[in-house]
Amino acid sequence: MPITKGQGNPDWTRDETVLALSLLYKHGKPVDRHHPDVHALSRLLREATIHPPADRNERFRNPDGVALKLQNLFSAVDPNRGLSSSKTDRALVEDYPPEKAADLERLASTIRDLIGRAEQFQPSSEDDESAFFVEGEWLTTRHRRRERKLRTKVLARRTEQQLRCEICAFSAPRHLDRFVQESYFEAHHTIPLAEAEGTRLTRVSDMALLCACCHRVIHKLMSSKRRWIGIEEARTLLVSASET
Repeated sequence: MPITKGQGNPDWTRDETVLALSLLYKHGKPVDRHHPDVHALSRLLREATIHPPADRNERFRNPDGVALKLQNLFSAVDPNRGLSSSKTDRALVEDYPPEKAADLERLASTIRDLIGRAEQFQPSSEDDESAFFVEGEWLTTRHRRRERKLRTKVLARRTEQQLRCEICAFSAPRHLDRFVQESYFEAHHTIPLAEAEGTRLTRVSDMALLCACCHRVIHKLMSSKRRWIGIEEARTLLVSASET
């Protein structure tokens, strides 16, 4: 068992844990601190901006710590091993069990790409309840930032008659001027985060127009169910809820 001496370092985020679990699934078992892949992940996490330098000490995500994380994740995959695992570990394994290793690797690839492009991690200033998706805080923060950035383009593609929520069909009062009508609506990605935040360009056609209320609700639905929810499913869930 590796000795990390990592006291004083921040807890592993979900994004970091995605990378570690992807490595575990690649090998099918934990690899030790001397393995080249452990050293590579250690270097990647130390170069990333997920945690501010002021919050880290010289042992931050060293090979010992990475190897220990693989052991803990292996315990989350196989609880019968009797070793400890964190809530973050167990939640991620629940969302991405071994049979979903390919899906997890696509997500890990996106995170590695963001780190490689020296993306700056900026934790969301919005309340955690509505900000958290399945994939992780880094992708969620970027995702919501892109939604805000693309909102103007989405609105510009709609005529006044098309300013309608694609979930609840709400339309802004006609007597208000266009500027005020637009304030009711927000843009929302119609494809999962790992695809929307990857290397591909986001097209306006990838976006839906939602009222602010439905936009908040669909984010909370994803948070509570811990998976991506599309527009059609959200509409069905909300209609079913209103009829009960």
